[in-house]
Amino acid sequence: MSKIDEILKNEKVEWKKLGEICIDKFWVMPTTPKFIQNGIPYITGKNIKDGKIDFDNVKYISQDDYNNISKNRDILKNDILVSMIGTIGEIGLVCNSIKFYGQNLYLLRLNKKIILNKFFYHYFSQNKIKQGLISKKNSSSQGYIRAGQLEYLEIPIPSLETQEKIVDILDKFTNYVNELQAELQAELQARNKQYEYYRDMLLSEEYLNKRSSELFIKNNNSITKCKLKDIATITRGKRLVRSDLKEIGKFPVFQNSLKPLGYYYDRNFSGDKACVISAGAAGVIFYREEDFWAADDVLVINSDRILNKFIYYFLLSNQRLIKTKVRKASVPRLSRDEVENLEILVPSMELQKIIVKVLDKFQSLVIDTKGLLPKEIEKRQKQYEYYREKLLDFPKK
Repeated sequence: MSKIDEILKNEKVEWKKLGEICIDKFWVMPTTPKFIQNGIPYITGKNIKDGKIDFDNVKYISQDDYNNISKNRDILKNDILVSMIGTIGEIGLVCNSIKFYGQNLYLLRLNKKIILNKFFYHYFSQNKIKQGLISKKNSSSQGYIRAGQLEYLEIPIPSLETQEKIVDILDKFTNYVNELQAELQAELQARNKQYEYYRDMLLSEEYLNKRSSELFIKNNNSITKCKLKDIATITRGKRLVRSDLKEIGKFPVFQNSLKPLGYYYDRNFSGDKACVISAGAAGVIFYREEDFWAADDVLVINSDRILNKFIYYFLLSNQRLIKTKVRKASVPRLSRDEVENLEILVPSMELQKIIVKVLDKFQSLVIDTKGLLPKEIEKRQKQYEYYREKLLDFPKK
């Protein structure tokens, strides 16, 4: 805190309206053009988040339409875009000289002799600023704010030297958050690859034969190859009426994704089941330890001759093969026959238990790493926000 106190000590701050510190400002709000497959990117407020502009999920317009709607008022490098409709108050910095356009946005071209873009970004990103703008939106279905409500926003203007120092400190925090996220993502990918390697190795015919021989040299050590339907029952779930589902309840209802469709007062399957989604996210595999309701797009697998958790790991190891069996259509589908006819290697019950125990440990490592990611990012983000509020808390005189 001493460094912050030193930066802000005796700093003279002038407050100016946002409109007064712009050399240009205007709505980016043309009539919706005709979209084409490839061309000039066309964004909306949904493409703006945390100072960045997402160009991966955009529509495209022709050069002629671009010329017509931009009317020689191009979006330039170092401009700032603010979302004004729907997602109000999100801010994006234009970092590159690329040709694009959009709608539902307000463009700010700041006077660099007065304020730094990055200083404005950090100040404007404060939650109190965004919530203040949202509170001013009108009551239409989407909700929007007027240009005047943005232009009359008062902005503190310390010296450019102080702005640079503040930006330097806050950028270090944001860079650290980004680096940490990249490191944790890399760690998660490494854990996933390690887990998948050992899972596939442990379930291979070569390993199962070798391990069976080592463990049960005095007994019948052979492994059996058979179709899944020969050692397990594959049951299709039962559809429920959506109106019968609740947002909170005792038993989750699974339909065509890993996310519960809702909750129901009853169950149709007990826990310890391997499941395959047969429509929508067809071919996706999951395991339920607890009781649940499976709807008709879920195939539930149960066996009294083989561990259901072993079946689950077998299915995961063969997920690429299973995905090739999915019929491509408007709603992708996987037939029960395809699942029933999958060939599975069945070792002794003792070896199944050993393999499941090892793979459970690997899966726990992956889950732990995945859990660390949002927690650690949130922790560092809160740290950044704390220092941002301290550095940008200029009293009005």
